[in-house]
Amino acid sequence: MLKSVTNLNKKNFSIDSILLINLVLAFFPISFVLGNLITNINLVLFCVLGIFHLRSKILTTKFNLPIKIIFLLFFLIFFSTSLSFVKSLYFDGYEYIHLVRLIKSVIFFRFFLMLIIIYFLSELGILNLKYFFISAVFSSLIVSLDVLYQYIFGVNIIGLISYGHHNSGFFGDELIAGSFIQNFSFFSIFFVTLILKNKNYLRFILTTIIICILGTSIMLSGNRMPFILFLFGLLLVFLFNNKLRKIIPVSLICLFILFKFILSSDKTMEGNYQSMYGNIQYIVGIFVLESISENDSEKNYEAQGSSTMTKEKDQQSSLHRKKLSFLNDRTYRARLFLTALDTWKKNKIFGNGIKSFRIDCDKLQDKDLLDESSIYEYNLWMHAFLKSKKNRLCSSHPHNYYFEILTETGIVGLFVTLMIASLFVVFILKNFKFFKGNNIENFILLAATISLILAVFPIKSSGSVFSTNNAAYIILVSSIILSYKKKLPTSRT
Repeated sequence: MLKSVTNLNKKNFSIDSILLINLVLAFFPISFVLGNLITNINLVLFCVLGIFHLRSKILTTKFNLPIKIIFLLFFLIFFSTSLSFVKSLYFDGYEYIHLVRLIKSVIFFRFFLMLIIIYFLSELGILNLKYFFISAVFSSLIVSLDVLYQYIFGVNIIGLISYGHHNSGFFGDELIAGSFIQNFSFFSIFFVTLILKNKNYLRFILTTIIICILGTSIMLSGNRMPFILFLFGLLLVFLFNNKLRKIIPVSLICLFILFKFILSSDKTMEGNYQSMYGNIQYIVGIFVLESISENDSEKNYEAQGSSTMTKEKDQQSSLHRKKLSFLNDRTYRARLFLTALDTWKKNKIFGNGIKSFRIDCDKLQDKDLLDESSIYEYNLWMHAFLKSKKNRLCSSHPHNYYFEILTETGIVGLFVTLMIASLFVVFILKNFKFFKGNNIENFILLAATISLILAVFPIKSSGSVFSTNNAAYIILVSSIILSYKKKLPTSRT
């Protein structure tokens, strides 16, 4: 009798511990809203619970090729940072910031630990991703509705005010609500399709409504790139899933009507989106103008000689002013990209290590700053500073994942990243038929796949890939894909 009670208690404890780790995983979308501290606490708790369940299996199980290549990228981050630390220690002089960066490169391995724990727990049947699926749906819809409420009433449901053409909802002064909604929006779309898969008419209506709510809230958040990516994601849904091919065109038409109506009645929002085309022109133009101005300066110097140096300086000053009038605040990302290329040239092979961009970009420039009015005029909202030489711009990161990987892990790190991307593309091509299914496994995998494509889209502007929320999100959706990869028919042949 005592033995049966003991066995029953062990079974209940096992069930409770499995439920707990599934709930902790499902809490990640909510933790992204609550901030980096909560996300890190959630990540540590998940890893601790995962290690408890796996124990020695982490060390004895063989990794497949994608996980090995991902580990190589993490190792390169540590290796490049270690090289940078040694260089600063023996050649440039010890600075505490380099030790901090080295420690961060070690701590960054927590995301790889998270990936392999999700992978192995899924393989053992411990994780049930339906909890995460529901949490992603709930979080994206709540944030969407909050953004809509904030746009209409000027404050969100907890009293945070709108920032004009930016409505950030629960995120406050962090203008990332659109990115968050876009990250989890496709889980919401597929969830409605899943629960109503046998009710065609109702599914058509509700799915269209959900798409319109998500799309409109992303638009009203003021985050323009997430809105473009959301539309691109809908195109991917149209290509991947047959059941939604009639819904997507209707949803896009409804979104377009809502978009036109809002812009016609809100000039502030209209100006925000009209500037998108101008931004593209400016970003292309800055590279052209940069090349032309430097070539003209060299030619003028050779032609005029030293006797006309004063006149040349006047011409250069005039050209510099013209460039400043051209390079307004809408082109700061292009200047960051140019600065990223400059910092990468310091160590083309292995890069300069994690979180190095903010340090190295300052060392590339002359010490003479532009006058304060220029700094205020061109860099007020981005909280960065513009230096006189080459009009480069310094910030905490290059605002593009691939430029950041290039500058901080070098050409080797970028090559490994492209290897991972290639494996991802091959995976999509090999399992294209599986995406057309209508089971929960098909929808979770398709939502994660589309979300990852949009998250790592090469030409988008972004936060730092090494920040807590961005790294955790990319690893989260990547681990979901890796978990399902093992179960697919093509993976077993």
